[in-house]
Amino acid sequence: MRTPLAATLLFALFLPVGTAAAQGTMQLVESVPVETVLDQPDLPEARDVWPEMIASARSTLDIEVFYVSADPARDDALDVVLAAVSAAAARGVRVRLLADLGFHKTYPEWIDAIGGLPGAEVRLLDARRLWGGVQHAKFFVVDDRACFVGSQNWDYRALEHIRELGARFESVVVAEAVGTVFAHDWALAGGGTPPAGTATSSLATTGMETAGPWRLDAGGDAPSTVRFAASPPQALPPGVPHDEPLLVDLIDRAAREVRLHLLSYGVTERDGTYYATLDAALRRAAARGVQVKIILSNWAKRAAALPHIKSLAVLDNVEVRFTNIPPWSGGAIPFARVEHPKYLVKDDDEAWLGTANWGRDYFHESRNLSFFIAGGPVAGDMSRWFDTSWNSPYAEVVDPCADYAPPPRGE
Repeated sequence: MRTPLAATLLFALFLPVGTAAAQGTMQLVESVPVETVLDQPDLPEARDVWPEMIASARSTLDIEVFYVSADPARDDALDVVLAAVSAAAARGVRVRLLADLGFHKTYPEWIDAIGGLPGAEVRLLDARRLWGGVQHAKFFVVDDRACFVGSQNWDYRALEHIRELGARFESVVVAEAVGTVFAHDWALAGGGTPPAGTATSSLATTGMETAGPWRLDAGGDAPSTVRFAASPPQALPPGVPHDEPLLVDLIDRAAREVRLHLLSYGVTERDGTYYATLDAALRRAAARGVQVKIILSNWAKRAAALPHIKSLAVLDNVEVRFTNIPPWSGGAIPFARVEHPKYLVKDDDEAWLGTANWGRDYFHESRNLSFFIAGGPVAGDMSRWFDTSWNSPYAEVVDPCADYAPPPRGE
């Protein structure tokens, strides 16, 4: 007797993760600064993955970025990506690019070039007017069946001179969920009203929650359970939760160890607002005996941030390290040679992977995306990626009694 489709899908929702069929695949993807020892040989690099994914597009390519910046002085890895976008448009793929309005004023050239392609359309999102922040997410969706989300900006530096971490998803349900954010923001940027609910076929017909949980094959013996979330809370598509409370919950459930890897760290906003939500969760973890390890880039050596970073480093069960990526042999590169990932690993069994720096404005005023992953190999793989930096010759243990000077950034 044939089982009705609806009943089969409902049954599958309640199967244990290890017994249910995977709904697609997830693969971690890194970026590694050239001339460093930070490469993880078993992980592909974004500079190779992005053109491959874009070349596979047959009908649609939706891109949402902070900005786009290639090197005007030489051919670079982003030029290869942009050539893949141009080729997609030339073969009839509908290309839509959404970028932050404010940063377009700084980097207009390449966004405008994409907008000039036949079959391509560009919109600029005024996130500052809408929410008070920026469009900070970095993702693209291919044919509503695959997507990439990560810390990598569409910048040649993010592909060649900055350490980054993202993920490739070959999954209809994940791509369509991420696509609900694109559809929401695309409508806002066009002066319209965001869709009232998802119009994507797979999510609607399977009854899956817009944000998961989904079972994805990440290369382990059993699938990983993956959930999707986003910021800011006032601009979430129906069914997509705010990521900040889920991140706090993840830290609060840590029993043994937390590994956190960020560009920078601070609890005071530019306007003087005090923001301690995530910081307090780390301190609670340390107070109950959890080992908290934090890697920050040397951009965090700012006078405004150092007192609070040192106040963490002095705590029992907390160790903080800065990383100092050496200059490129080809000369100084502004806003590069730095670590820029955004992720956290709990007890080697669960992880957060996102696009947000840790600040109130990123979680409450800016567009960012997050994934929460449990089971399978992902958390362990991310821990090993963390340890590569932690144990590298570029790592520097934060001394609460030492003086630090920030490195040049824009020179």
